[in-house]
Amino acid sequence: MRKKWLWMGLALVLSACPQQAPQANTTPEETSSYLQTVAQDIQQVLQDLQTALQGILPLRVQSLQELKASLETLSRLPSLQSLGLEPLATSDLPRGKLECVGGICNQTGSSDDLEVRFKEQATDPWNLALADWNASRLGSPSSTVWVHTPSNTTDTQEMPTKAYFFLDLREDGAKEGEATLQAQWRPSTCLIGKYLFEPENFSLSGHLNHPSTAGRLVDLRKLAFTSSSTRLALEWDLSTLTEGGRSAMTTKGTLGVNGTTTPGTCGSLLENFDASTGDVNLELSTAHSSLRLAFKITQVEEEPFRIHLKDGYLQVDSKVVTFEGILDDQNDNCVPGENLVLHFAGGQNMTLEEFLIQYMGAQPCNQP
Repeated sequence: MRKKWLWMGLALVLSACPQQAPQANTTPEETSSYLQTVAQDIQQVLQDLQTALQGILPLRVQSLQELKASLETLSRLPSLQSLGLEPLATSDLPRGKLECVGGICNQTGSSDDLEVRFKEQATDPWNLALADWNASRLGSPSSTVWVHTPSNTTDTQEMPTKAYFFLDLREDGAKEGEATLQAQWRPSTCLIGKYLFEPENFSLSGHLNHPSTAGRLVDLRKLAFTSSSTRLALEWDLSTLTEGGRSAMTTKGTLGVNGTTTPGTCGSLLENFDASTGDVNLELSTAHSSLRLAFKITQVEEEPFRIHLKDGYLQVDSKVVTFEGILDDQNDNCVPGENLVLHFAGGQNMTLEEFLIQYMGAQPCNQP
């Protein structure tokens, strides 16, 4: 099942908006070669990013697990909760002041925010990570709310409507990392004054600076999700390893799904959302290549799951392959695309399934 969803994801990438698709001008061999080059670039960027992140936060894995356990304990301390004003099943956001050395944490005070000073060795300088759950440091505070899943009205979780986070290495005021979150949660029709764990609007932006250069490791200019009774939409704009105005990798795009819904349990709109049409646009660029994917969704079938696509194309640098058809795995061999046709130069056609198996190394789990 995991392999099946892996290839389904790659199929969506290959089948991801201008009004008119460009003309096919490449061969299957060229397309495979260009895609492998892009994949190698992405892999190198991720390795460089991982190395740099280890330089910023050299905490061991077991230390991070111990820190998580400390935060969970902190969130349950009676002195930092609302003293019985909320049900026993309520889970507060973690608050207070912690000092952690090598992942061993001790509470040092109370706070409306979560302030964690940490270092790996006792002789290391302190670092500071802060979560301002109501974004009071950015101006007027924005109150938190209590949310629950549509299927569970007993357990509620405190969530921010606006929050501010920062990371200050060596605790010198430089703030190497900052992020702002904003969220509008859907009101619950089951619990008065409570909300569903279902955002009407959600946005996140922020950055993380490189530890040894003037550039940035991560620059998240936009990550936004909106939901309504007729449309779900996701938009993003992200760059990594940026220096001197150039980025090792940038990706941005939009994904929109249109449909209809009737309010479900506790007023949920996502519970019964029936997708019908949509559109996808994705751009990705590395130091050596650029890639663009686009397609339109004309119909979505749920049983069995099938997505009807048209006006689709994949462009890597100047090489283009176009496609249309149905994205599914009708023969249940874990490699989707037997009903999606790719068009190459010179009138050459083949299915997405054939391309994935012959040129991208996909291995069927069952023979048709």
